[in-house]
Amino acid sequence: MSRSDQIIQFLKKTGIKDAKISPLAGDASFRRYDRVEHDGNIKVLMDAPPEFEDTRPFYAIADFLSCSDLNSPKIYAKDFENGFLLLEDLGAGLFKTVLEQHPERELELYRNAVDELVTLNACDVPPKLSYGEGDYELSHYDMNMLLTEISLFTDWYYPALTGHRLCVDKRKVFLNLWYSVLKDVSTAKECLVLRDYHAENLVDLGNGNVGQLDFQDAVIGHSAYDLVSLLQDSRRDASVETEEKLIKYFTEKLGRDESRFRADYAVLGAQRSVKIIGIFARLCLRDSKRQYLNLIPRMWGLLERCIEHPLLIDIKNWLDLETPDKRDIALDAIALVPNHAMILAAGLGTRMKPLTDNTPKPLLKVAGKAMLDHTLDALAAAGVANAVINKHHHADQIDAFVDNRKDWRPNIILSNECDELLDSGGGVKKALPMLGGEPFYILNSDMIWTDNGQLALSRLATFWRDDMDILMLLIKRDEARGHDGVGDFHLNENGSLRWRGDDAFSDYHYGGVLIIRPECFENTPDGPFTLRKIFRKSQKEGRLFGLPHDGVWYHVGTISSLKDTEQHLKGK
Repeated sequence: MSRSDQIIQFLKKTGIKDAKISPLAGDASFRRYDRVEHDGNIKVLMDAPPEFEDTRPFYAIADFLSCSDLNSPKIYAKDFENGFLLLEDLGAGLFKTVLEQHPERELELYRNAVDELVTLNACDVPPKLSYGEGDYELSHYDMNMLLTEISLFTDWYYPALTGHRLCVDKRKVFLNLWYSVLKDVSTAKECLVLRDYHAENLVDLGNGNVGQLDFQDAVIGHSAYDLVSLLQDSRRDASVETEEKLIKYFTEKLGRDESRFRADYAVLGAQRSVKIIGIFARLCLRDSKRQYLNLIPRMWGLLERCIEHPLLIDIKNWLDLETPDKRDIALDAIALVPNHAMILAAGLGTRMKPLTDNTPKPLLKVAGKAMLDHTLDALAAAGVANAVINKHHHADQIDAFVDNRKDWRPNIILSNECDELLDSGGGVKKALPMLGGEPFYILNSDMIWTDNGQLALSRLATFWRDDMDILMLLIKRDEARGHDGVGDFHLNENGSLRWRGDDAFSDYHYGGVLIIRPECFENTPDGPFTLRKIFRKSQKEGRLFGLPHDGVWYHVGTISSLKDTEQHLKGK
């Protein structure tokens, strides 16, 4: 059933037939909104495909806001499984629209919005909020979350600006500087933080009332964050006079020490600006949404104001040293490297018989999703734009999978090995013309992994150096799930690898993911051959390196390991 048919079916269940449906808005996520007109009434449809979004948090938080005398849209109908909510239309009075016509109302409207925050700060927020069929657990805006957001700048904006990844040591220094200044604000549990509290998400309802539209990412944290979000908006400039008056007004209403609050405000303002600059770069590189690049100069202007605070002098110095240029112009984003990947998916899957008698191994499902989906999702998350997949066993099913995949990221090209299986090395060599001229990823299609902190593929790219021909993801032998072998490699102090050889054991398995230079395939056979041939040559030349994985890794190579992986991923 098409998405349009699902929408019609959902509306019919609510008693709405033959409605006029027109696009209302989209946002930086996969959500979109439609206006639904029926019998003279207007409602709003939230369309959030469940493969990418979950509507339960919105429902739970909307209910909490409503019960707290705050103006969230009423929810008339819900379908969590298919990702639909039917909402109240709060009208056309978006702050941004009203202020374009009546800029003299800025202080009035923004003070109304601050009054809403004062009310929100007076609310006791339970750790879990009900969505009717269960509870949604609110996250804490803690150090881990704050630093993860900071890393968007290092991992997306910096390479988009410079054309190369920020080296490991500099990245660590930057995050450590932020750790020092975020210590106080990261422990705060003062209120519900809506996080997207700005002029395009707030509606003037009249009589001082303010409607709120976008809050599904709310967390528990510091009261200064939403004030920063309002007054240091990425899409609309609030006057410095308005900002100053409302900081003072807010602190007086809450009975806070103004000097201490202003320090926290500066720290969270800087953190938010750095995060958003990274997000806008990611939206371009990962999601092809280049329009957000035009907003980066405004965010740099806001960031430069915040880092003038004495608490942030070390961060200011780092930014002035590492990213001094092009702050006042729209970013001309440079593509990430690696930007191509090869997924090895042509094998027969003999160890998974009988499951693979009628299904290619990469299409077997783990935790409700094909293994090939897990791999492609990891590539998409890392911003890899192009993926080549080789096919042989039940190739028609691979074709259908690609045709029906709902996420268009990354762009997929199929390499046909139906006439002859070319083994791992031969398969990659055949696909080289489709893999660009830069280093690229190679991934087996029978691993699933989770990450602690930085994404595994991004970590490999961050550690990549000119003296490497191959950089492998390594798995500690005693931590590998679904793989009980004796190990493949020893890891030298400089990160280079040597084969286990005649040793009974080695500490690391090859994790089935690597970065490799296309030059490694020079002087290799044109027919079938294994990648191990290239690995051994690279190791002899001292250009084979490894990076231990930071997270959990599963090899899904047998029926028993598939079942075990399912259980682990479900937390059982």
